[in-house]
Amino acid sequence: MKTSGNNTCQSCGMPMNELSDFGTDKDDSINTEYCLYCYKKGDFTDPGITLEQKLEKNITIAEKMGMPREDAIALANAIIPKLKRWNRS
Repeated sequence: MKTSGNNTCQSCGMPMNELSDFGTDKDDSINTEYCLYCYKKGDFTDPGITLEQKLEKNITIAEKMGMPREDAIALANAIIPKLKRWNRS
């Protein structure tokens, strides 16, 4: 089932277009802020990760998907620090 609106994971920046893309809260309800890879059963899947580690993790994933490293670095640095989980301003 498709979702409406612009849903982006507020931890990794992944677009969430299908209900199956969304993470879950403790009661197994859909969490609309975080994706299934970042948030399960009401907790982050990588609770101790730092912003720098998250950036490197996403860069590595993008490279495995075929994106040149320079592009992956630029994209990660442009998006991730602005997301709810990482934006400390």
